[in-house]
Amino acid sequence: MLINIMQTISFFPVQFNAPFPMALNSYRFRYKGGIRMGKLQMKQLADMVGVSTSTISRAFRSPHLVHPKTRERILQVAKETNYIYNAAAGDLSSKTSTVIGVLVPTTKRSLFSDSLLAIQDKTQEKQFSIIIGNTKYDNGIEKELLLQFQGRRVAGMILTGFGFGHEKIVEDLIKNGIPCVVIWEKLDSDTISYVGFDNFKAAYTVTDYLVRLRHRRIGLIIGPYSKMGRTKKRFEGYRAAMEDHGIPFEKSLVIERDLDFIEGKQGMIKLLSLPEPPTAVFAASDTLAIGALAGAKEMGFRVPDDVSLAGFDNIEFAAYCDPPLTTISVPAYQMGQIAVKSLLEMIEKGMTEVYRYCLETDLIIRNSCTELRTRKRSRTLSDMFISGAV
Repeated sequence: MLINIMQTISFFPVQFNAPFPMALNSYRFRYKGGIRMGKLQMKQLADMVGVSTSTISRAFRSPHLVHPKTRERILQVAKETNYIYNAAAGDLSSKTSTVIGVLVPTTKRSLFSDSLLAIQDKTQEKQFSIIIGNTKYDNGIEKELLLQFQGRRVAGMILTGFGFGHEKIVEDLIKNGIPCVVIWEKLDSDTISYVGFDNFKAAYTVTDYLVRLRHRRIGLIIGPYSKMGRTKKRFEGYRAAMEDHGIPFEKSLVIERDLDFIEGKQGMIKLLSLPEPPTAVFAASDTLAIGALAGAKEMGFRVPDDVSLAGFDNIEFAAYCDPPLTTISVPAYQMGQIAVKSLLEMIEKGMTEVYRYCLETDLIIRNSCTELRTRKRSRTLSDMFISGAV
């Protein structure tokens, strides 16, 4: 039976046994034909606990400013009465925000999800919430999201890097009172805080390792290094390691691809189809590396007997590939944790400090790379054409 809200007859409190100044559990609206629960207001919750509405607001917005026993009482009554704090209204009344904007280049990769999980865990502890924007590695989308978040007056922003030409936008956000922290990058900026690692050094380490395994023709499958700073640093680290060992740079050995399994597979097929294919391949993300592994198998190349393969990121799947993937371990969760801690300090202190954290990475050696042997490969490309494998 449908009941019109205008048919309300009476409004009355219902008592319950609890050690609070007012024994009010909830409010009910009685209708013809039934009773429904009403929405509890902050003033009513304050009356129940015996505190002011400002104390109620602080208990949810800034719990560190409320005595632990008082906050415990507030949360207990809120739970008993199914009270839901209106964060949006609280932000409006206090003219501050408890929302943090987070920009990531993709939500497909499990590694970024580790950073997001850390960000969510730490923001929840401090009664903040997050909104996530997916840039899809598109500079136009990224710029639009940055401006949208500025328009929403978020309390702060965490960016998983930013596209070329967008540094000024981030600096303008900071000047306009929105603190920002960049993760996954080591920046040269004096004004933008970051929690990252040295992408150049990490890529150099992988390439150097392959060279020391006596490889000289080393292919590179990499993400959009023409768009993103950290991927460009990985490209530069690869190139520098090759040149430091006296190996000339060959553009044909570098394949720029979107970060996807199929892109990694197609990149590997292209490299192995060269007249003189590489003896080792560095895929500058594990997503690309796993795709490259599939590409090598499709071409009839065995990893690592015919071609060594190294990745970057140490995602969970890397250890369960066949063979397990040699890769760079990145502190993804730790970056998210430190970024939130730094951002909240900036919010509370009014952005009086620029934070710079450069975390360590590790080379994880597994079974996908081996020393180049002087003997002929088990299967050359010509052999595969003859046998019909290609």
